[in-house]
Amino acid sequence: MQRLKSLVGNEDAAEIVEFALAATVFLTLLFGIIEFCMVLYAGGFVAYAAQEGTRYWMVRGSDWTTACSTTTIYGCKASASNVQNYILSLPHPGLSLVASDITATALTTTATGGSCVQYSQGCQVQVQVTYTFQLNIPFYSPNIPVSSTSIETIQD
Repeated sequence: MQRLKSLVGNEDAAEIVEFALAATVFLTLLFGIIEFCMVLYAGGFVAYAAQEGTRYWMVRGSDWTTACSTTTIYGCKASASNVQNYILSLPHPGLSLVASDITATALTTTATGGSCVQYSQGCQVQVQVTYTFQLNIPFYSPNIPVSSTSIETIQD
């Protein structure tokens, strides 16, 4: 009984236990902040990719007669697959975009709501990029969908 009382009253390792508890809370908070920043980065990149896709498409729309063979040529008419390839060629470290994440649509409406011939000057193009970010949390890995849509008017 005396030995049990001496073990309960012994505070020799109290600092180690307190450090372990505090370090666990601190590291959990630190890695949570890092994961949250990665989600914000993914959202920012998805918005950037949608804007760049519509910009790429709007300058390769109305007056060009030949189809684009690569994403680096300027004087050609882009298609939805060209837009997908262009967005996939953008550097996106840490993210794994695939073509199915990108939806490019040539609309038959103008910015004011009127109708127009597809791919002609004044018509709109729409690019939607979606990405599912998976959090790296042990025993719990939720998927966070991130999406952005951009609509621009084809210039000449």
